[in-house]
Amino acid sequence: MTTEAGTAPQTRRPLVELTGLRKEFGGRHGGVAVDDVSLTVGEGETLALVGESGCGKTTLTRLLLRLVEPTAGSVRFDGQDLAALAPAELRRLRRRVQVVLQDPYSSMNPRMTIADIIAEPLVTHDPAARGRRGRGPVRERVGELLESVGLDAGIQDRYPHEFSGGQRQRVSIARALAVEPRLIVLDEPTSALDVSVQARILDLLAELQQRRGLTYFFVSHNLAVVQQVADRIAVMRQGRLVEVGEADQVLRRPRHPYTRQLLDAVPVPDPRRGRRFRAAAADRGEAR
Repeated sequence: MTTEAGTAPQTRRPLVELTGLRKEFGGRHGGVAVDDVSLTVGEGETLALVGESGCGKTTLTRLLLRLVEPTAGSVRFDGQDLAALAPAELRRLRRRVQVVLQDPYSSMNPRMTIADIIAEPLVTHDPAARGRRGRGPVRERVGELLESVGLDAGIQDRYPHEFSGGQRQRVSIARALAVEPRLIVLDEPTSALDVSVQARILDLLAELQQRRGLTYFFVSHNLAVVQQVADRIAVMRQGRLVEVGEADQVLRRPRHPYTRQLLDAVPVPDPRRGRRFRAAAADRGEAR
């Protein structure tokens, strides 16, 4: 079983516990996508899952969300085994776990206004938000959510195509916050954005986490982004976890050759700075 060897003792209460997870797909092009993965995510922390495309990150995320069923192993959220939940119980759990996807535009219905997009989780999970009586309070709530992510409450009646990529991602974050989740799964949330916009979105996520006590499961292939946000890093290769540890330890003193390969592949404007990446990342981690 893959363990978290080398990880500093956990002081946070576990919110998510993945135990012995395995996922096999059948068919001509099937195979093992996730192989014996065990991992915990502590309450209030940011755990980053990194690895190259095709390593199993997406499948592991879908298992965590119970969008696919595991071949073996279990997923527990706040002590509850997701496989044991009845449909009504799983529906209630959905509001405590929300997702922000890589491409904000493709995750929105272009025919829906910003107000309707953000209100959709509210209407889905809260009966009081439905019907005429709920329209006023919902619209007020949508305005509050827009302002919480740095957007003007007056944009509610506009459509996704009228906004930049960074603004649309802020709308996606506001939608995720609508039902007051405890965990947000961030699936490559900045990879479709310009570098300058990435920095602002990462700052926003950090501010929201501090203000709301959120837990983040941050999926990425970009260690240059991860080092800015992660408390711990889990490195995945070919469906297995090869290294899990505190962010500064993984970035500065990686134990697995594959982690070192990922670090060496981080693009920098001046190649001579590449050797100093791990030390700089560790310094920033100590300053957080």
